[in-house]
Amino acid sequence: MRDFKHASIVEGVRFTAQVGVPNVVQGLFRKREAVVSAIDKLPADHLAYRLVEGLARKYGPDPFWVRVGAEETLLVTHPDDIRVVLGGSPSPFASDPDAKRKGMSAFQPDALTISRGDLWADRRAFAEAVLDTGRTIHRLAEGFAAATVAEADALLALGRPLKFEDVNLAFQRLTRVVVLGAAAADDTALTEQLGSLMAAGNKMPGKPAEGYDDFHTHLAEYVATPDPAALTGLIASAPQSDDTDVPGQLIHWLFAMGDTLPSNLMRALAVLATHPLVLDDARAEVGRKDLTVVEDVADASYLAGCILEAMRLWPTTALFGRVQVEDHRWVNGQKTPAGTQVLIHNLFNHRNRDRVPFADRFAPEEWVTGTAGDDWRFNFFSHGPQGCPGAGLSIFLGQAFLGRLITAGNPKLVSGPRLKGDRLPYGLDIYGLEIRV
Repeated sequence: MRDFKHASIVEGVRFTAQVGVPNVVQGLFRKREAVVSAIDKLPADHLAYRLVEGLARKYGPDPFWVRVGAEETLLVTHPDDIRVVLGGSPSPFASDPDAKRKGMSAFQPDALTISRGDLWADRRAFAEAVLDTGRTIHRLAEGFAAATVAEADALLALGRPLKFEDVNLAFQRLTRVVVLGAAAADDTALTEQLGSLMAAGNKMPGKPAEGYDDFHTHLAEYVATPDPAALTGLIASAPQSDDTDVPGQLIHWLFAMGDTLPSNLMRALAVLATHPLVLDDARAEVGRKDLTVVEDVADASYLAGCILEAMRLWPTTALFGRVQVEDHRWVNGQKTPAGTQVLIHNLFNHRNRDRVPFADRFAPEEWVTGTAGDDWRFNFFSHGPQGCPGAGLSIFLGQAFLGRLITAGNPKLVSGPRLKGDRLPYGLDIYGLEIRV
């Protein structure tokens, strides 16, 4: 048995400054627009990638120790070890390390993603039942497709270049319709409540933030009057116990679908606008389709690949954290104790030029005819037992939305960085993009 290698104290300071701090100051849960834009100009993502690349070459391929702040943390970079960690969640590798649990407790203290044991199993079964995890097409997909196309049409009717705020507001409205029902379409107060709580989560209070009880009550009103055309209409038939806290489970769906997904779609639209050959292929796939028809949306596999590629190139979660809930012995014989903090640096793994032949170019075909979909290094939806239960539904909504935009007009990047060639930037500031359709 041999101990894992240790990065030096200086390297730990650099890792904290170049990888840890930028993630925190941008806002772990609600992004701070000015800070995100400033950090993009450094460019912090490129500096973080280069640092982790150097550390992995020096200390890998096994996991190695690096100090993050005052704590020794195990950094995992090899695909086999990534599979061990993600395949071993929630035990022995739980997805609620201290910082994540303290932050999420502000706005979703009963979330599946920070649950363990029987409580995790209970909440996971509920989520999978409502979100139709594993099904090719969600049972309510027809209505969802129509609602998505309607939101895309409303954006097109603006008649001006689109900014992220436009796309985000459209998706916030769509999210309320999909999760809660038509009655919530214009309930912007609910979204504002959640946004305030997420901002409080950035400070990692470790307890529900002020206003959480009112928000939970507001959300529970929709659960009590379910819409049969929305996810609330499926709650009654889903497995649940007294510990499930149904309104508390819906919060994560509102957070992920109404905040993370539009970020990914804005980046996908930007890169399509600057890659005419890829755009031609995507438009050819959906050009004669009716994007309110479920099968037409679901069959747009190349367009789905475009969305997945944007998520690979610019992961909205740069770092995945896990914490050991029990001792674990690795393949080299090394045993790490319960309480060990484990990190997976998504940006490095997604763009690792030593292992990913298409690391820095836009390659949607890899998700259609290649093996990208089976590669556990690409972790925007995670993998294993903790894989996102709503991944299929998210991509379906993205296909309908993006498909409608690119068939209605020819997207052009009005404002933003150069996005051509095989050296795409490591960061892409959504707030600096303007796209004319």
